Amino acid sequence: MTEKEMQLIIGKKIGIENICIPNVLLVGEYRKEDLPEIEKMNIKPCKMYEADLIYITKSRYLTEIEIKTTIEDFRNDFKKKIYHSCPLVSSLYYAFPWELYHDYEKEILEKTRGTAGIIIILNKYESDFFIKAPKRKNVMPLSRDEIAKFMRVGCMKWFKEW
Repeated sequence: MTEKEMQLIIGKKIGIENICIPNVLLVGEYRKEDLPEIEKMNIKPCKMYEADLIYITKSRYLTEIEIKTTIEDFRNDFKKKIYHSCPLVSSLYYAFPWELYHDYEKEILEKTRGTAGIIIILNKYESDFFIKAPKRKNVMPLSRDEIAKFMRVGCMKWFKEW
């Protein structure tokens, strides 16, 4: 199953009640252990990363979904210098095809415990929120202007796909 197929399956489940947008650039923070290396650079490095899918709830909170199609992709996620650290994101989910989750359940649960929820793609038509994501502290609901900016990006993203 491809990332795009998984985006559509999840979008069909949550897109009726939420604003749902694929492939959005977010601004995050560098991992603390990488800061000395980054400070040595003579340039100001970019702090942007791409969220595979985001959604905004009726209560104006932003949730990020990171879609994984292979275990290597999942493992590499934890090596990134900027790790899903956008201050606007209230919670993070990892989405996996059922087979991938089943084969690597123990490793996935160990790496996500306390930081991310789990979404399982059951088949070509269904997804399920398997483990609820913890809410991040001190995250405020999005302002109307922030929502409008995301919606503008979202309109361009979805129509580009057709």
